[in-house]
Amino acid sequence: MDNEITSMDFSVRFSDCNEYSRLKLSRLFQFMEEAAIIDAERNGYGLWDLMKAGYTYVITRMKIRLNHTPLLGENLNVCTWTKELFKDKVALKDFSIQDSQGHQLVEGTSSWLLVNLATGKSEAPSNSPFPIPLHPGKNAMPEMLDILPPGESPRVVYQEQARNSDMDVNHHVNHCRYVDWVVDCLSREERKDRGIRSLQLNYIHQVALGEKVDMVRFKDSTHHTVIFGMNAEDMKKDPFTARCHFQARVGFGE
Repeated sequence: MDNEITSMDFSVRFSDCNEYSRLKLSRLFQFMEEAAIIDAERNGYGLWDLMKAGYTYVITRMKIRLNHTPLLGENLNVCTWTKELFKDKVALKDFSIQDSQGHQLVEGTSSWLLVNLATGKSEAPSNSPFPIPLHPGKNAMPEMLDILPPGESPRVVYQEQARNSDMDVNHHVNHCRYVDWVVDCLSREERKDRGIRSLQLNYIHQVALGEKVDMVRFKDSTHHTVIFGMNAEDMKKDPFTARCHFQARVGFGE
């Protein structure tokens, strides 16, 4: 087994784009997800082998910074690697996305938990039967991702419900679908004219089939907005104690 950086090529197709001929952010997250799966396979801790051993990895947080949103017809190279086992609690995986000329389009970082399938609880990554090759000191984005605090003046923008097409093999909403839900909270001016320059997602409580989620947007700062996905049934009873399924922080251009 070598310890090379995993690299995958993608082309931005018509079906990958939004109405402005730009790559949908959810598809960008899917490209990174596919690269992460291949990285695990080639480094000896692939999904099925890990599940047979009674474990799985789940993503807990992800952030991307966009220098340029890829357009229809562009060719992309997605690189990913695990850089650190932070305090032997989470695996930190970074991403670098370039175009065919080698221009840096996107940087990303993420954190993952090793989960024991029998107990449903996270364990130290060092407990994994398949050790992860590391690339210490190689950072696409050096910052750690923190919990996002709620802002002022919360308002429910709209409500989502987890449907069959949202599910993945873990029987809950795939983390890439949350990106679509967040983007649907934004205006045309924010998406097209200002442009999305960064996106952080913190995944807190899984959303199961049939669950309803209130998309709650807080008062914007100059360049950012914060959006929480809150359990709709809990919100009816008491918004202050409602379960938060995920948190998002969107950064805009000028």
